[in-house]
Amino acid sequence: MLNPYLTVTAVIVGVTLLQAASGLLLVLLPLRMSAEQFSVQMIGWVAAAHGAGFLLGCAVIGRFIAAVGHVRAFAALAATLAAVVLAFAAFREPLAWIGLRLVGGACFAGLFTVAESWIADRTPQLLRGRVLGFYTVCSKASLVVAPLFLGAMELAGPWAFMLVSALCSLSLLPVTTTRAASPTVSAFSTLGVRELYRLAPVALVGCLTVGLINAPLLSLAPVYGEGIGLGLAHIVWLFPVLQLGSLVLQWPLGRWSDRGDRRRMIAALNVVVAVVALVLWALGAPHVWVLMPLLFLLGGAALSIYAICVAHAGDHARPEQMVPMVSSLLMVWGVGAVIGPALAAAVMQWGGVQGLFLYVAVVAAPFAGYVRWRITRRAAVPDAEHVHFVNLPTTSPVSVELGMAKALADKKD
Repeated sequence: MLNPYLTVTAVIVGVTLLQAASGLLLVLLPLRMSAEQFSVQMIGWVAAAHGAGFLLGCAVIGRFIAAVGHVRAFAALAATLAAVVLAFAAFREPLAWIGLRLVGGACFAGLFTVAESWIADRTPQLLRGRVLGFYTVCSKASLVVAPLFLGAMELAGPWAFMLVSALCSLSLLPVTTTRAASPTVSAFSTLGVRELYRLAPVALVGCLTVGLINAPLLSLAPVYGEGIGLGLAHIVWLFPVLQLGSLVLQWPLGRWSDRGDRRRMIAALNVVVAVVALVLWALGAPHVWVLMPLLFLLGGAALSIYAICVAHAGDHARPEQMVPMVSSLLMVWGVGAVIGPALAAAVMQWGGVQGLFLYVAVVAAPFAGYVRWRITRRAAVPDAEHVHFVNLPTTSPVSVELGMAKALADKKD
């Protein structure tokens, strides 16, 4: 029973180190840009470049892996990412940081694609759900813990970037020394937007909305914390608390959505997001003991919607449609992750740093109304035809293959 876990342990360790590097960057970069007197709008553009790099990486990585193999692809991408991170410490021009974030986003997408295709190939189908759960917990835990180390570091020098670069380099060790055979590369297929909307309009609009909300929420939270006068010791907790809310609440919320019309859960979570965001906006600069519980609730709701939208889409799809459909939803999420940070930064530039939460509320509330309207237009899928909720990470298209195996089996049964 332990063999499937042992065969992918090396890859999961490598990905855990990469997620730690990603979490550190998401907190470090906004703080360094603020210290370098970048405007809030420019910080938003740099964050948007990461989303654009993610889409680019997803589009081209399959051909790259097919050409050089998994081990060489992982090594090349990890080495490139380590160099990109060090380059942030050498350059202070905003356009350079946009370019570096673009390349870094493509590298992260490629690395997660390599790792997750390896995990999917080496894990028996019946155990993929358990392995995905273990993988997701490791990834989320590293995102929660890693940024906290910034509170004990000097951010003005190169040391924080050196730590992130070291994590990227260390991720090479478990992956390049494993004896597991490299898997074959699956073709990356998607559905067109029209067909996707016809099958599951709430899922399509929902994944775009989630990208519009979550990307700026995670990437601009440190700017908000600094803007309201928090010290570094508290700022570094903002991102982890958002992720901790997701880690704790996403699974029970997803399983609860299995018991009825998922659209009601999606609408309710968006109402929670809108209400909590409006409270944070109205409070302006709340005391840290008020801020942290609200961020925990906001993260738990906002970061859980994507996987529930995916499960809702799976309820409506035929087995052969599920993988390309969910791959398309990930791409739609990526589009939102490109647009969202730039829009949120514009609102913050106009209305102050607390405008981040006004932006979140303005995006979430209309979507909740749209979902309620869709409930009146189409009957709910019977519970017996539901796929089981799968906690899919938004890391690469291959997470679809890994996470939807159980759902595909359910559909075929």
